Amino acid sequence: MENEIKNGTLENIESVSKSQLKRESHEIQKLGKRLVGLSVEQLGNIPLDEPMLEAISLARKIQNKRSALKRHYQFLGKLLRARDTSAIFAALELIDQSSHVGIKRHHRAEYWRDEIITSGIEAIESLLSEQASADRQKLRQLWRNHSNAKTDTRKTQLSRLIYQEVMEAL
Repeated sequence: MENEIKNGTLENIESVSKSQLKRESHEIQKLGKRLVGLSVEQLGNIPLDEPMLEAISLARKIQNKRSALKRHYQFLGKLLRARDTSAIFAALELIDQSSHVGIKRHHRAEYWRDEIITSGIEAIESLLSEQASADRQKLRQLWRNHSNAKTDTRKTQLSRLIYQEVMEAL
């Protein structure tokens, strides 16, 4: 039997260094910190069991006590190590992708707002060729009001309205 262990099974076992185990442990703790930072709606999309949800809600309650929070993150890491985290990572990836889509949409709306303010009707027409659902009349009216506004506060207010209208169209 000792020969079998020496010849076959022990040689196939992969040895993991203590440093590697610590790095993995820290990664799991980072995952726990990230879960604490998510909103309730986002947590609803992640497959977590009741003890994990309770631990996350408790971490939110102890935010101002530094050492207690550090110990609690270690506890979250312990809970996560006992579970399969592949589904959690996949759900977090979906959340990241949806937030990237929202950020891109926001940047496009800002771009079109700036174009409408500087170029006027030409920018409105090019936006309408890209997005047929945009309201031409309202955008033209907002642009005219922005051009004729005398105070900076009114211009800011109208540029926000243009942005909102473009966001609805996108």
